[in-house]
Amino acid sequence: MTHNNLKHHIRWAWSISQGYRSKLLLYFVLELLAIALSLLFVYLSKKAVDMAISPTDIPLRWTLIGIVATVGVGLGIRAYTGWLNERIKMMLTFELQRNMLDAQMLSVWRLIKNWHTGDIQVRIQTDCEEVANMIAKTLLSFILTAIQLLASMVFLWYMDPMLALMILALSPLFLFSKIYFQKMRKLSQEVKGEESNFSNILQENLRFRLLIRAMGIFPKRRKKLTDSQRDLFGLKMKQLNFSTYTQSVMKVSINAGYLLTFIWGIYRLQSGQISFGTMTAFLQLVARIQTPILALITFIPGFVRFRVAADRLLELKSGEIESQMDQQRLRGIAALEIQNLSFRYEDKWVLDHLNLSLRAGEPVAVVGPSGKGKTTLIRLLLALIKAEKGQILLTDRAGTRPLSAAHRINFAYIPQGNSLFSGTIRENLMLHVQKAEHIDIQKALWVACAEFVMELPEGIDTVVGESGMGLSEGQAQRIAIARALMHDGDIWLFDEVTSALDRKTADTLIHRLLDYGENKLCLFVTHDLTLANICKQRLYLD
Repeated sequence: MTHNNLKHHIRWAWSISQGYRSKLLLYFVLELLAIALSLLFVYLSKKAVDMAISPTDIPLRWTLIGIVATVGVGLGIRAYTGWLNERIKMMLTFELQRNMLDAQMLSVWRLIKNWHTGDIQVRIQTDCEEVANMIAKTLLSFILTAIQLLASMVFLWYMDPMLALMILALSPLFLFSKIYFQKMRKLSQEVKGEESNFSNILQENLRFRLLIRAMGIFPKRRKKLTDSQRDLFGLKMKQLNFSTYTQSVMKVSINAGYLLTFIWGIYRLQSGQISFGTMTAFLQLVARIQTPILALITFIPGFVRFRVAADRLLELKSGEIESQMDQQRLRGIAALEIQNLSFRYEDKWVLDHLNLSLRAGEPVAVVGPSGKGKTTLIRLLLALIKAEKGQILLTDRAGTRPLSAAHRINFAYIPQGNSLFSGTIRENLMLHVQKAEHIDIQKALWVACAEFVMELPEGIDTVVGESGMGLSEGQAQRIAIARALMHDGDIWLFDEVTSALDRKTADTLIHRLLDYGENKLCLFVTHDLTLANICKQRLYLD
């Protein structure tokens, strides 16, 4: 993992906070007011106790009213700031998660293959929350706590300088050491890494649960998950043990400070050097000093988690992102020309000086063994990857132009295998429909040989599960074909469109597709020789 320096983390966090800074400033100012009211409460309570023992000319009820007012207003402010802060944190978390998800959705192909889905999910869900929590809450809480500590120490110094020095000396500030920070960061990195590994295994087990049972490998996959849980448990126990030790040291120091204050105050009260009201103020101020110190100590783990999470998110976002541009719907596309196209993965060329011409009404079949570049060709046509050499040209009524990602809207693409999303069939069919630019649903279902949809209990509003759960592979494939046809693009890219169909259904589908697509540019990647022989052009990749 790449480790960015603190300055980089701060600049990145500052950029994320844009749009929320005015709300965070309001939260900060109100919290400052709440701190001032809490110190005013200490002062007024001291006055009230002294006035109760030694009456003065000022009525006691006014001091008591002031105490009640400070408590009431303080509670109201804290209730509002708590609500405001949680709202900001949620909004910031969701926005950061959207941005990270967008970055992954638009990553170039060579980066997508570097990340496991389970790892990405952990980073987007938990790491984004860690960063948002630092920006919206932890950092401001740290500053406010430091201000509260400083103000309380000044107040205590004013009342008894020696006591202030003793309290400060016994506070467990040594835990802010570099060794403590490094230990916490190392443990956090190890836990985050194992959480991602566990999520990877869990995601795969759930995704392939039927396949795992069918292959009889459930015991091995379960053991893999259990082993990851065991490793994660061990790492979290290390964190827990370290945290328990440091917290125990802090609690001993806190209690020692309180006992010291109590004993010191009793002796000074007995000797008549302080009043009873001052004694009560001492005890309240000690709590207001030691509690912030404890809060400052607990800031370290949160800060460590933030830096680890920031590294993981910046690593996730560091790759090349496909620029977003307005989609260009072309009219009357007559030809697509592939000229001297070459592409390689690492050091292996899969396409070398490929030439191909697609014309309306002249379907092309691309055949050949696996691993010879058929799927790569589709990715190049969809501008998901860039060719090393050569070019792809589109010709429409306005002329000829190089193919780009902005032209993707002109393609109707049917990938190999099941590609349905959870939801209703209607939602799947309408996924990338642009306004009125689509064919009739009934027509699309008929061309795709998916008329069976109308016989389902809820028709096109029937809900299908994840990856088309509840449908046969062939049914899901035909609905996916209908979905692509609904878009009514001028260029059809079909990847193994008949792979899950019986021969009779496949022949009917081919006939309907070619008949309806007589004015389309059609490219079929296929192992179906019947389909290949019907096409007017055949390209063999070997």
